[in-house]
Amino acid sequence: MYQAKVKKLNPHIEEEVTLEIQGYQFTGFSTVCPYFIEEGKEYPVMISFTILDKLDLRKADIQTKGLQRLGDHYNYLIRGILHEDHIDIGIKIVDEDGYFYDYHFLAGNLVEMFVDRITVEFLYTAQWDGKSRRADH
Repeated sequence: MYQAKVKKLNPHIEEEVTLEIQGYQFTGFSTVCPYFIEEGKEYPVMISFTILDKLDLRKADIQTKGLQRLGDHYNYLIRGILHEDHIDIGIKIVDEDGYFYDYHFLAGNLVEMFVDRITVEFLYTAQWDGKSRRADH
């Protein structure tokens, strides 16, 4: 779990949110948001990823952790240390679907993978007032 600052909400795509966590800024899709969120404020989140077809994961040639958006799309190149249930890029990106099970032989190594999008789950807090999840709705 991380405290993420909401940098931008897309007024045309309700699920799209741009966040900053520990110096990493990225655009993802919020799959769970049980409360009202506003730009400029911080909220507890869990970060994971979505694969629409097949996971493309391999040992990295470049020895630098990071997160890189590919073009104007929502696809990202993620580079970090592989663990059983997450990849550590400086922040943990969780594998909710068990993809990494097939790559256990790469655990502890720097790997890179291509994902179709970053998924954001806003975690429940006692601050939820039952209103809309977006400040612009």
